[in-house]
This record gives sequence, C-alpha cells and structure tokens, in this order.
Amino acid sequence: MSKRTPHRTSAQRTTAHRTTPHAALAAAAALGLAGSLLLGGVGRADEPQPGGTSPQDLARASAPQWNFPRANSNDPCWPEDPFDSEGRPKKGTLQNWPDSDGGCAPHGADFPTFFTAKRCDDAEIRASYTIYQASSGFKPSGHPHDFEHVDVVWKRDGDRWTRSDLLLSAHGKHRHASWDEAESWNGDRTSAGLGREYPRVFVGFGSHSMFNDQKAGLKDVLSAYTDLEYRQADYPVWSDEGGGLVEVVPDGDLYREFKENASAFGSANGNPAATADRMCEHS
Repeated sequence: MSKRTPHRTSAQRTTAHRTTPHAALAAAAALGLAGSLLLGGVGRADEPQPGGTSPQDLARASAPQWNFPRANSNDPCWPEDPFDSEGRPKKGTLQNWPDSDGGCAPHGADFPTFFTAKRCDDAEIRASYTIYQASSGFKPSGHPHDFEHVDVVWKRDGDRWTRSDLLLSAHGKHRHASWDEAESWNGDRTSAGLGREYPRVFVGFGSHSMFNDQKAGLKDVLSAYTDLEYRQADYPVWSDEGGGLVEVVPDGDLYREFKENASAFGSANGNPAATADRMCEHS
C-alpha cells in the first residue's frame, strides 16, 4: 500500500486506498432505508474471514457506512480533509445554533476516512475509522475542529476471524454494541439488519457523537451534547468510496503529520494518530 506524502491534495492521496465502488447500489438501498431499518433475516449473517487475513483486509471487510442528518433546515457539517493542499492544518469554524454547516466543507464533497488496523493481541484485531469535521457543537460551548471515530473489534475463532464488537466515540468515551446487535449491511450492501458485515454509523447533528441507531433524538442546542442528539440517515456515504479509506500507519508519514500538528486542532484531541495509539484500550 502506498504511503501518503505531505502536501498532496485529498484526491491524490486517497486514490491508492480506495476500494471498488458500489455507489449507485449502496445509495439507492440506503435512501430506501432512511426512515426505517430492514430487518429481514435478522441474525448473525456476517461472513468470517480466514485466519491468515491481514489486519488491513479485515478493516476493509468492516468499513462503515456514515449517515448524516439534516436538522433545523440546515445540512450537517460535512466532513473533509483536515489539511489543505499545502499540508497545513485547516482553521476550523464554530457557528451559532442552529447553523450546523456554516464554514464547513461543501455538502456532498468527497472526504477521507482515516483508518488504522492493529493487532492488539494474538486473539484480537481492531480497525479504527476516523473522520474530521470543521466544528463541534455551537457557540458558546462548542469548539472548532472535530475528530470522531468508530472501532470494529475482530476476535479469533479457531482458524478464522469474526466481528465481535462495535465501539463508537461519544464525548470522549465510547458507546458499545455487541456485533449481533449492531445495525449493519450484508456483504453485497443490498440488505441491512443486525449482526451483518458493514456497520451503519449515524453521526449526530451538532457535536457529531457516533450512534448505531437512528432514533429520532432532539434538535435543540442542549441535546446536541447528550445521548438525545438528533441523528438520521438523510445522507448516507460509504467510507470506502468517494474520498475513500486512507491508512494511518503507526510511525508512518501521515501518523507523524498528525502528531506534529496536534496542537493546531485545539481541544479536538482525537486525531487519527492519537486514536491509533489508544485504540486497543478503548472500551
């Protein structure tokens, strides 16, 4: 896998990490499920992976679908690359409620999903997926910059690997779902249910807390900082399409770039390098 070199554009540095698109099929299926989850064939339908599968290939086999909501007549703060075309950290933004997308990337633009795949011990591999948004919450209690992530935990089961748990970042902590209870898509991304292969992640409208359900939630400013934060599947995006999956290898070039620029992102301290360092400790 090729490594990212500094100062490349987002499109240039993600192309080598992208997988085969399923855009038309996935978008049509996702939009059809925006209001409710198809639960036909509920159960552990995920396909195990052979014991010799690399951590990176396990990460590709559980790449999430991001789902973004529209709330209070505003689009969401659209994810983007945290670095500009010259390799400099972007400035971020912060708006008054309910302006959830002011100063953010153009709606619908491609964005990278940063991932790290790590062997935590002989019986466990984790894949972490992180996105960046230019703001978190609203004035006066929010802050510019936001990194949020989810982790898929794989466990060894004899001579194969199976998905075990889903962890979702939430205000410095994590929500947890056992895989057999996790909303997810099947292998060809045509049917969703519980305990399938690719997790469905619902991003909160304000502080972007990560959820595995699309319970309606509330759209007021205070709820943006709680478990009642509004989320829906108005805008589904596959993490391995568009901007694609970009690997952050511990001690690699991109890892060091995040480390060296960590202070530029202020209180948003969950950049992909920091997440890579701590991912085996997440619970």
